[in-house]
Amino acid sequence: MAVLASVACSSSSGADETAEETSDGLALVWEAWEQIRQNYVSSEPLKPESVVSGAMARVLDLVDITPYPFLTEIGRMRGQPPSHVPSEMVDLWRAVAKYKASYPDFDPSTVAEVAVGGMLAGLGDTSAVFLDPVQYPLAKESLEGGIEGSYLGIGARVVAQDGRVVLFPFAGSPAERAGVQPGDVLSAVAGASVVGQSVQEVVEQVAGPRGTKVALEVIRAGEPEPVSFEVFRGDIELQSVASQLIPGGIGYVRISRFRDNTGEQVFSALESLNRFDLLALVLDIRTNPGGSAEAAKETAGQFLPDGALFGYVEGLDGERTEVTIDLNEDRLNLDDLLMAVLVNEQTSREAETLAAALQDAGRARLFGTSTFGDPSAYEFVELSDGSAMYLPTSRRYAPSGKLLGRAGLEPDVLVESVPEEEGYGGESQFNRAYEYLDGELPPFR
Repeated sequence: MAVLASVACSSSSGADETAEETSDGLALVWEAWEQIRQNYVSSEPLKPESVVSGAMARVLDLVDITPYPFLTEIGRMRGQPPSHVPSEMVDLWRAVAKYKASYPDFDPSTVAEVAVGGMLAGLGDTSAVFLDPVQYPLAKESLEGGIEGSYLGIGARVVAQDGRVVLFPFAGSPAERAGVQPGDVLSAVAGASVVGQSVQEVVEQVAGPRGTKVALEVIRAGEPEPVSFEVFRGDIELQSVASQLIPGGIGYVRISRFRDNTGEQVFSALESLNRFDLLALVLDIRTNPGGSAEAAKETAGQFLPDGALFGYVEGLDGERTEVTIDLNEDRLNLDDLLMAVLVNEQTSREAETLAAALQDAGRARLFGTSTFGDPSAYEFVELSDGSAMYLPTSRRYAPSGKLLGRAGLEPDVLVESVPEEEGYGGESQFNRAYEYLDGELPPFR
């Protein structure tokens, strides 16, 4: 009986505590702050006062109150807040309590999401955002889809133009093989008209199981009647790498972003170029937003030896973990290949990591402008109501041990991008890189 009484008292106490925590309507805010404290890792230290200021500014804007004298009055308030309110968040709790005292019908829970968004704004990191329960699944799907190397579909870009849905098939895709041409206007899917529908509505109708067919009807310029096709659905590989051999035995490889299959595509591009007399390489990662960390490391593995240091990753505990190049038996022999890497202010995250690894190893010279300067790796931190915060949870260091900080990587040769009539590339950054490689190679080759 004594044990049961003890359990009952304990349960009652816990219930009272939970009720107190939720009664102020700001439980989501307190939870979010605790998650930020536990997970936030960036090049800048966490500044609680900035987080609180960000939340306060958003809340005051929502309820349409000017900061002064309201904030002064908050500072004069006496009394202790409930025990569940984090010490750093006392002023925010007082601000909401004071407003509610003047407007008893006000529901503080309506400001919770606004406050969390303000907290993330206070971090000073434009990539850190709050996503409500509706936005989060969509954002997660979009982010994961952005680094996937393939998707299930017919292999055509679907674009809205002047109220119509226009198709642009990818090279070698099922759509192209079926006869779809760039600029075809989609008029019907499976016999049902899609006129007036959005791109998303059309995509949902075109989607279906792998290996099945979908009937499409298009309006084509120059054709008096609609043209019909049956297109197979299949796995469509997304291209993130383009390459070509340019005069003088110099190869050019452009990586637009790092997807799961980018490493394989880089290998294929280099393998094709190497069939010719490849003597040097321009690797273009300008305006590359990063993406798959594994793909960036695989790409580095084409130019760095097995076991070479790719960089370090540091978490909240302050421990740095070495990231090294994996053993690759299929690696091409490119040890003597001269390299120039093109970077700019939009070369970010994993692309910066790759550039730093090649620069620190003395494997390539960097041409262009300072990179974006984002040392962080981001993750979704989920909250109990189904929302989430997109937060930096670890930071990256170059092999030299230097933090890939917000100033970005400095190129070896600073070159602004301007059009140039002379030169092979018609643009200054490429031309300076090409001239450097051309000058390092034997004149007769």
